[in-house]
Amino acid sequence: MRGKRRLNIREQAAWMRNNLPRFQTEVTGRELICRGNIQPTPLSREYKVVIHYEFGYRPRVFVPGGQLRRRDHGEPIPHTYADDEPCLYYPANAEWTSEMKIATTIVSWLALWLMYYEIWSATGEWLGGGIEHKTEEKPTE
Repeated sequence: MRGKRRLNIREQAAWMRNNLPRFQTEVTGRELICRGNIQPTPLSREYKVVIHYEFGYRPRVFVPGGQLRRRDHGEPIPHTYADDEPCLYYPANAEWTSEMKIATTIVSWLALWLMYYEIWSATGEWLGGGIEHKTEEKPTE
């Protein structure tokens, strides 16, 4: 039995355009950049998000422009690589692989992360689970 085939950049872009037509999707060589809005719950605000995927590496997600804020000056936002880059999963566990569709995994995981961020922002408690980690440099899949 053969394993699943890795989806190339153009296939990932097609899935994004088909499933999330309101996202702006751009392909340049080996890179996919998607920009759009996510509202994690009906009571939530809309967040402008950017998904950057370079074939052979993990997708990186950003919530730019200071939309995410620390609760206290010295306290970092939980489960982030930087204040604008949420950590959606633990790359070392291969929870996301290039056989998966960004449109149906990463976008959903980002919406869920944003919901947990809003709860943390209001209560100070992170309910999203996860593994504590340090900032990583562009890890591969």
